[in-house]
Amino acid sequence: MFLPLILFSLCIPIGSSPPEARLINDLLAGYVTEERPVLDSGKPVDVVLGVIMQNIINLNEKEELFEVNAWLKYQWLDENLRWEPEHYENVSDLRFPAGTVWQPDILLYNSVDSTFDSTYKANIVGYADGRMEWLPPGIFKISCKLDVTYFPFDTQLCWFKFGSWTHTAQQVNLQEGKFDFSDFMENGEWIVEKFWANITASEYNNAVYQAVYFYIKLKRRTLYYFFNLIMPCLITMVLNVLGFTLRPESGEKVGLQISVSLAICIFSEMMNAMIPQTSEAVPLLGIFFQSCMVLSVFATFFTVYVQCYHFKIHQNSHRMSFWMRWLLLEWAPWLMRMKVPRRRNDLTSLKSSWQQRKAEKEEDNKTAFTYNEGPLKLMAAMSNTMKDNFDNLVFQVQKADRHKDSVLARRLNVLEKIYNHVKMIREHDDDTNEEKLVESEWRFAALVVDRLGLLTFTAMLMGTIFWIGLKAPYLAA
Repeated sequence: MFLPLILFSLCIPIGSSPPEARLINDLLAGYVTEERPVLDSGKPVDVVLGVIMQNIINLNEKEELFEVNAWLKYQWLDENLRWEPEHYENVSDLRFPAGTVWQPDILLYNSVDSTFDSTYKANIVGYADGRMEWLPPGIFKISCKLDVTYFPFDTQLCWFKFGSWTHTAQQVNLQEGKFDFSDFMENGEWIVEKFWANITASEYNNAVYQAVYFYIKLKRRTLYYFFNLIMPCLITMVLNVLGFTLRPESGEKVGLQISVSLAICIFSEMMNAMIPQTSEAVPLLGIFFQSCMVLSVFATFFTVYVQCYHFKIHQNSHRMSFWMRWLLLEWAPWLMRMKVPRRRNDLTSLKSSWQQRKAEKEEDNKTAFTYNEGPLKLMAAMSNTMKDNFDNLVFQVQKADRHKDSVLARRLNVLEKIYNHVKMIREHDDDTNEEKLVESEWRFAALVVDRLGLLTFTAMLMGTIFWIGLKAPYLAA
């Protein structure tokens, strides 16, 4: 049944080849792909190279790798592939598979891709006048030297270096094409701030080789780093400063400062995981974190100092030195407008205390100041009065008659017991009140140190933030 159909099909006359197939056969007959497509071997082949950027895939700061999706656009003139369209039914262009015609051996010099040449071998489009166009797309991965000085407020400059691998400038004349960003897809981390291209020539083994550089200047978007690194660190540092307002009796002052220091260490490690391990520059964000770490350590030191003052063993403590008393109990409270308990503190008292600084060395009190108030003042007055009366009574006894000596002696014994009892009460009250006053002075000194730490570290933190803001080339992008 099928045999008649087969015989019938064999008897049908076969027409000529389609125009494109006939044209390709005619053009490639005797064509040598390794031969430069010029009629005069002394002339170079002019090759125009352009780049059409599609999008930025990744800029790996840790490994200093820049990966993009782009199309290359080659244009050259092949004098061996010309034809008259009228002879081939007005066919004006053809598609040649890569490798079937001559094409420039241009490679990306700074490629770090495992295959080195990562382009897709697309077809080459040829026109009747000999013009050839080739647009191979590819994922290009290059090495890019990063400058982390102003991280994360930094700009980076990367470039693509293209050049012929074997042809000199006398054989292949490279010309820069358009660096096209018309179809570019915006990146969430980087802004393309500027781009340009230029050609360089270098001599090697007495021959000149050309290279086309395509530069791209990138500006980092800072919103991610503000919300994930900078703002959390600033909030943590605010807790560090507020730790000076926490009461020492809570027992959490030192723990809070140490927790803040550990949190800053975590932020610093997060930043170190993002940048290359280089000693050429210290990132601006790293300086900020280290400054916060130093402030946190000093805040912990201040807190321990405050705890030492507040919980000082007052029974075994010596009297405050003049300089400590004058600075912590007089000058600093006056400067910070703090009210000193149980005494007046103004410029007059400061001058008076300064003038009496030498006379106070001879006193045997444990308190920094001399207090005469309350029960202590009353008991001292009573004791002095009874002592004067007792001395007067003894004087009168000595002048009295002999037969009255026994009566006066009994009275004298009673009064002596009363005097000794009052004296004992006074000494006990003196010791009790003195211990309370010493404790009050040291606790007030701790409060002054706390207030000094609050004001000092607030100013230092604001100064650090202000300095970082001035050093950064930009803050928002």
